[in-house]
Amino acid sequence: MNYIKIAYINYWNDPFNDTFFDYFIKINLNCNIIIKVNYHEIPDILIASVNGNINIIDKIKAKCKIFYYGENLDSYPPYNNIELLKSKFDIIAGFKYTNKKEKIFRFPLWLIYFPFYNFENEDNIIKYIENKYYENVKNNKTMFATLISRHDRGGQRRIIYNILSHYGNIYCAGDFNNNTKKIGPLQSEKINYISNSLYSVCPENSIYEGYTTEKIFQAFEAGTIPLYWGHDLPEKEILNKNKYCFCNIEDNNILKQQIQDVVLNKDKYIEGKIFNENARIVIETYYNDLINEIKKYI
Repeated sequence: MNYIKIAYINYWNDPFNDTFFDYFIKINLNCNIIIKVNYHEIPDILIASVNGNINIIDKIKAKCKIFYYGENLDSYPPYNNIELLKSKFDIIAGFKYTNKKEKIFRFPLWLIYFPFYNFENEDNIIKYIENKYYENVKNNKTMFATLISRHDRGGQRRIIYNILSHYGNIYCAGDFNNNTKKIGPLQSEKINYISNSLYSVCPENSIYEGYTTEKIFQAFEAGTIPLYWGHDLPEKEILNKNKYCFCNIEDNNILKQQIQDVVLNKDKYIEGKIFNENARIVIETYYNDLINEIKKYI
């Protein structure tokens, strides 16, 4: 295939994430050139998200219309109406678990934070995170813990912060609870910063079944011990549950015990593998299911 025309609409403006699907499609569809066009120019593939009026989708002609979301759709009505999405898009991709009959494909947000698009090469997302972890875990940990976030609308970060701070200083270099110099906007700046800490406080912004973002994966990339909170254990088939502390913020006494354990027994969290044995199969399925569905239209 010589070229594929791709248009984006209602998508977020991020210099890295905006290019992920360009490369994902180019590499997996063996395309020589990706041409980005305006949605008026009849693209082969239209990729849309939640940042705009959904009704415009009906007016756009494309061979394949993909809806991609990385955040909790309950925060973006009417995009939380799955029947509405099915009526407007050919493919719905995000954190919901795959249901091919319903046109739903699991492709969680954390995948697009890493520039890997399949497992055909030896260099892949698992090896990258593992290598960065073992490299950064050896860093001189000049900070006890870090917490990088723009907000704490659900209050979960403050709950964890208040207990963990009894054991050491937590450096907050984002907008939330800022107590030190702020870091820059690049993901590499975030990783470099938190890699100098032993612990990374990295709860999700909200909870929904299957909702897992980049936070815990970046904590591992930085060589830290994650203190995580979400709907459930994150990516249970992929991540070793003994490598992080899943914070029970609903019960303060249990949370105190959990944090005491992760502080007093840090070595048991540092030891062992990040990924479960079936991790590659699960991630490869995420890649393959989505690209095979796209191929039906192109």
